[in-house]
Amino acid sequence: MKHWILGMAMWGLLGGMAHANAPELAFEEANRLYEEGLYQEALDGYEALLATHANFTAEYNAGNAAFKLGEWGLARLHYERAKLLQPHDDNLTANLALLESRLVDKIDEVPTLGLGQWVAHLFGAGHVRGWVLFALASWLLGWALLMVRWTRTRRESRNTVASFAGVALAFGLLGMVGIRTTLQATRTPKGVVVMVDRVDVHSTPSTEGTVLFQLHEGARACILDARNGWKEIQLDNGNVGWVSDEATEDV
Repeated sequence: MKHWILGMAMWGLLGGMAHANAPELAFEEANRLYEEGLYQEALDGYEALLATHANFTAEYNAGNAAFKLGEWGLARLHYERAKLLQPHDDNLTANLALLESRLVDKIDEVPTLGLGQWVAHLFGAGHVRGWVLFALASWLLGWALLMVRWTRTRRESRNTVASFAGVALAFGLLGMVGIRTTLQATRTPKGVVVMVDRVDVHSTPSTEGTVLFQLHEGARACILDARNGWKEIQLDNGNVGWVSDEATEDV
């Protein structure tokens, strides 16, 4: 349940020394409170940091603290936000599975296949670092090939190298698109978590709509639409309906 070392490294990368020391010390203090079993105080410390700095380890540890307190909705919220930053962390995956075993709603995911799902995953939140590395490598390779081109004496050879350089630079542009798209996916809420004990899901964005089903604290759903204080959501099993903003929190 610990990610202290990673967290310290992340906080150390914040701006100038004067500005970096404050969040780093606050993070250490929150970790100390967690170790001492003061989970509410630790949770408050992590959330204070997260109000100004997005950080995987602080989100993860906040989820752990909320889990210890039995606050399933808050634990799910922080775990899901951590998942946006590092979707393939093994500890996070294990803790999410443990949390889901404690929830009232058991929602089985409907398996989906196809190119659309693969593209959505590739450009989804949590892949910014990969796209940055891909773009940098492509740009460097492209410019290196252009420099090599000028050393070639034969016209055919120069044209071949120039073609490869063009492909590499095109991949660099694709990388830039990937960076922009994944950043947008990270910043734009795509899901909600139920934060109350129980909430009705309606057929329309109104309490006058037919109650289709109910969700309980900690349930997660994707956002399809939003209007007038309501969100249209879709569960992993395909069920769709409208839920009040007051009962949920955006991931």
